[in-house]
Amino acid sequence: MALHDTAINSLVPSYDSLNIENGTSSASSLEPLSNTSTKKLARGISRATENTDIVTHARLKLAGGDTLEFTFSLPDLSIYPDDFREFLEKDLIERGCLVSLEAAGRLNWWCGGKHRVLWPLATTGDGNCLLHAASLGMWGFHDRELTLREQLHTTLSNGEFRLALFRRWRWRQMALNEAAGLKYTEAEWVSEWQGIVDMASANPRNQMSTSYQSLEEVHILALAHILRRTIIVVAETMLKDSEGVAIAPIPFGGIYLPFEIAPELCHRTPLLLAYHSAHFSPLVTVDSSSDPREGSLEGYSIPLVDPDTGSLYPVHFAVDPGPDWVWSASQELLPCKKEDMEILIKRYLDCEYQIFSVDEVDRMVEPDSIKHKVKQLNSVAKQFGSIGKSVSKFWSKRPKPNSSYGDTLLCVRVRSRRHQYADQMLQNYLESAHDRYLQDCKISDSGTPLNYGAGKSKFYTACDSNSHASVSKLPATNPNKDRDSTLYLSRSTFYNDNILSEESKSHWNNNSDCVKNCRTVDCKFFGSPQNQYYCSQCWAELRRL
Repeated sequence: MALHDTAINSLVPSYDSLNIENGTSSASSLEPLSNTSTKKLARGISRATENTDIVTHARLKLAGGDTLEFTFSLPDLSIYPDDFREFLEKDLIERGCLVSLEAAGRLNWWCGGKHRVLWPLATTGDGNCLLHAASLGMWGFHDRELTLREQLHTTLSNGEFRLALFRRWRWRQMALNEAAGLKYTEAEWVSEWQGIVDMASANPRNQMSTSYQSLEEVHILALAHILRRTIIVVAETMLKDSEGVAIAPIPFGGIYLPFEIAPELCHRTPLLLAYHSAHFSPLVTVDSSSDPREGSLEGYSIPLVDPDTGSLYPVHFAVDPGPDWVWSASQELLPCKKEDMEILIKRYLDCEYQIFSVDEVDRMVEPDSIKHKVKQLNSVAKQFGSIGKSVSKFWSKRPKPNSSYGDTLLCVRVRSRRHQYADQMLQNYLESAHDRYLQDCKISDSGTPLNYGAGKSKFYTACDSNSHASVSKLPATNPNKDRDSTLYLSRSTFYNDNILSEESKSHWNNNSDCVKNCRTVDCKFFGSPQNQYYCSQCWAELRRL
């Protein structure tokens, strides 16, 4: 039986009536924060204390569709001393993501010569990292108010593109199912789609959690429609075990176009994201002193070519069979040709062919090219000092390419443009980061006061000597009480290895709000009213009699 647009509406009538379930809209939750309390400085640009109110007001202003064209970039950090620049690297960059993707040859393989290096920004991993990364990539702050998440759920549940998104998702999933030997019934297709919609909910996983359900490829497609701009994801192609053996494909890498929106209504600069270890991060550039002035149309170019195969990045969900398609028909009736994909990409993005010389393309395996890569990364260190130097040692382990490609590659033009809010946030962040840097230097010079270790992990905390001195002067109100009493949590039973004084026994036995000694003679545990003042062990023995 064919499943048409009318059928899905009848089978899932709740699609048109689903509402956001968190009970509050983003507008009502974005009131300016009170200045009565001061937050401590934390990692990240938007978490600096001085940026709290700026981010709040920026969220209100940037919620409109006319601000989605912004592309965040980091300022020129080469002007700072090496130690402080390294501090900023650790604070802002997902170093593990950068090292892994570069070592796998997926990121910055084009960065020789005049081409820009991309850096993954540190992003919160709470299940909402896709939306956090999108918000960071445009405006420089996380989607902590779940504004984009709510829009994503609305788009999939009752948005105008939901039926087209369903068809594109089903077409792609059918090909995957066929390869795996699976076949869904019509009811199963609807159920699977409802699961896709529910994943995007702004509600936490459960009442005890502050994390959200992780998202899939179709959610990236829907996000591209919300933002009205193409999303390009850089990722490895295979998930590997600790020995480097491929165990499963990674499907996220590629190009996601807002197919259902006319190209002239979309932003021409794509949003660049990295995907690594089940986590999304935005890919941004670092400003250079040689950059053209604000408003210039120059920008920089990023290749749209897979470095392993030499072909275009895959365009995901490219086929919509239409509302009248009979799903039992063969998918071969609607071929998806590579040349058609290139034409489609050029409709949505400003593309150009660029000639890459041998020295500029880093996907080479000869010893001389490895030396060139090390030399090149040392030059990259002018932007982000120590990262470039630390990454260079990984290039000798890079896998060999499966095939070669020519030196003329299709590229997309990317134009960074920060909002004025982002410029002020960056200024505040750099000042607060410098204060933290000086504090770290002070602690390092004086020695670390406290060092807590667990396995190979360590974390440090500084002792507040003034607070310690004031607390030590407080008089003891009842020294025996602290010695004789035992922690009492809910119905838990704690062992009493001290002989209680008569005063303490009287205190426990006469206070109805407290536990009492177990009624069993010579038992050293405490009893509770729920067990008729037997301890849990003795109460269990009595119940067995």
